[in-house]
Amino acid sequence: MRSSKKIRRVKVNRSYDGIDREEKTAGLMALRIFIVLVMIVFIVGTAALFAYNFGKAAENPPPSTIDNDSDSDGAYYQIYDTDVSDELIAYTSEFFPVSEGVEPKLYDYNDVKVNALMKGSIDRLTEAAARDGIRLEIVRAYMTHTECDTQFKSLCLEFEEEGDTAALAQSRAEKIFPPAKENEYRTGMLIKVSSLDSDSFEATKAYTWLYKNGVNYGFINRYTADKEDITGIDADLTVYRFVGTENARKMRSFGMCLEEYYDYCKAR
Repeated sequence: MRSSKKIRRVKVNRSYDGIDREEKTAGLMALRIFIVLVMIVFIVGTAALFAYNFGKAAENPPPSTIDNDSDSDGAYYQIYDTDVSDELIAYTSEFFPVSEGVEPKLYDYNDVKVNALMKGSIDRLTEAAARDGIRLEIVRAYMTHTECDTQFKSLCLEFEEEGDTAALAQSRAEKIFPPAKENEYRTGMLIKVSSLDSDSFEATKAYTWLYKNGVNYGFINRYTADKEDITGIDADLTVYRFVGTENARKMRSFGMCLEEYYDYCKAR
């Protein structure tokens, strides 16, 4: 007696090469997933490498290719090597005195001499100011050891004549015009831009222009009221120091005086 159950036959579709279609489809899917994963790894790796190289380039920018005789949006960028960059931010004090026989390389600018490192920058500074109707009067720049010493002693004598003791007179003078070995005028990197006193100069258009634009040419106000405890010098808005455009802009951005910025650079 035959069984009433029917045997179900499963039809297997095979390709011409004998491989199950289901197996072939699964293989292609796996291959596609593998290719996609490889592409993702490649894209992520390339992006990471680009980000790394971009970060390194930002930390160590290549030398500028801007012509030294051209301006860029009114700003002047000067090329320096590492040693000269150090010289741009070096300052003088009782801890960093200037020896009597050490003299900088100088550049004749009108009736004064300045450090040759600011050659070009000081011309562009005054020319840009003139284009905006501002006349910058540079009344003091580089001074010899003897000139600084004479000025310091004269100031001490003036205070003594006012009734100060010799010690007090010297202490007051040091905060206005330090003795020769500690005086930054010896470096040729300082300029005094007006014959007016600091308070009067602050009210002029020249001061407003310098505060806004000086950093674009590498000049910073050397002695400000908020940094007197660090510089040891009374505020004087007529005294500017050349540090180079990049340094000047960073100092403005960081809110640092030269002493603070010097320590910051050396700690990096």
